Amino acid sequence: MKQAILAVGLLTSMSSFATEETQNNVTYSLTAGYTFGGDTILHVTYTNDDTQNIKAGQGLIVGGGLSYKLNNKWAIEASANYHSDTAFSKDGDLSFERLSFNVVPYYRANQSFSIGVGIGLQTGVELSNDFGGDLGFENETAYIGSLKYHFETLSADLELRHTLVEYTMDYTWYKLIFNGNNTGLVFHWKF
Repeated sequence: MKQAILAVGLLTSMSSFATEETQNNVTYSLTAGYTFGGDTILHVTYTNDDTQNIKAGQGLIVGGGLSYKLNNKWAIEASANYHSDTAFSKDGDLSFERLSFNVVPYYRANQSFSIGVGIGLQTGVELSNDFGGDLGFENETAYIGSLKYHFETLSADLELRHTLVEYTMDYTWYKLIFNGNNTGLVFHWKF
């Protein structure tokens, strides 16, 4: 009887420890950043002669994700982000937008820096506008290189990210292909 009670107590302790360990290995984050680069998809000229370019790799990134710490050196991060470059006007807006689902394994080089190389799926890729029909692009695979700086006194990271991707719009008789390669800074608030 004592052995059964001891075994139940040990299993309960191990289960509690495993649950606590798993919870400590997962970190959630909210993300915001800006990227630069890519081909010009559209050149916009306003009535006051101001101009703006919509680029395939440029724009604001917002999203969130989670990181699972495998051990002291390795972690895997999964994230979902909205990425858009927009030209605003009182008559209507134009924007090149997409959703990006990324998975990036990271190697922690030291207390301050992690290096990652991963892959992403970009879906819902379109040139949307308030003046007529939206133009859809194919879903694309993106390749991601990342260097993260871990703040010592703040629960946050600052990431320098480079992404390789091309966007394709397929018509019956030809394809439009835009280089969407970009580099940007992304801030991750962790909780």
